[in-house]
Amino acid sequence: MIVLFDSGNHKVVVFRHLTPKGHVQANQVLFVDSGEGLLADPSGRGVFSRLVAEISSVLPAPKVKYIFFSHQDPDVTGASASWFVSLPNAVVLVPRLWSRFIPHFFPQDTSISHRVQEIPDEGGSIRLGESELRLIPAHFLHSPGNFQIYDPVSKVLFSGDLFASLLPEGEDYDFVESFEEHVKHMEPFHRRYIPSVRAVERWLERVKGLEIEAIVPQHGAIIRGRDNVEKALAWVRTVKYFLD
Repeated sequence: MIVLFDSGNHKVVVFRHLTPKGHVQANQVLFVDSGEGLLADPSGRGVFSRLVAEISSVLPAPKVKYIFFSHQDPDVTGASASWFVSLPNAVVLVPRLWSRFIPHFFPQDTSISHRVQEIPDEGGSIRLGESELRLIPAHFLHSPGNFQIYDPVSKVLFSGDLFASLLPEGEDYDFVESFEEHVKHMEPFHRRYIPSVRAVERWLERVKGLEIEAIVPQHGAIIRGRDNVEKALAWVRTVKYFLD
């Protein structure tokens, strides 16, 4: 567990080391404000039991108000049915494009519609405790219906698959120290999974002006500090993407 931000009333906690060996490593993020929580991209079955225990050490399960799915992949949504049971008061925030697929995780006679809140294509914001989190559209990065979370209190951006890195076994690290060295772990993923620089440019317009102190991707190391964040935002324009 990494406590990325803690002002007493407001916390951002990252879980980086719960993924079983042999699975694609995935980060899970818990935003907390005034005793309410949002769990972002809770991952699949292999992570579920350990993540429940970790969350409970930060916040009682009934206090988790939202479960956020950035997109449809199984490393995001794979344990959906279990989370509905374990977090009994949580509403699922899911991109409108993918909401119709959520029932596939449940028995046919299970009614879940009252606990699903669609995120419109243009994004928006949600109230968490006394704070407000912004839901940032990141379409085609890499999913056609994809979203990120920006927290103005901590200045943390949960970026989903954008800025993801695939670190070799035995070379894992929590924070990027040298961005120039780190790029080699990001570039293959971005070249294959993100279609075009046009999608990146549209996203950069949306986040222009945001104060970002840390970027937490769904996979790999956390990019922390203004210098590394600025390098990341500059770098993402330069990649030769799949369709470019």
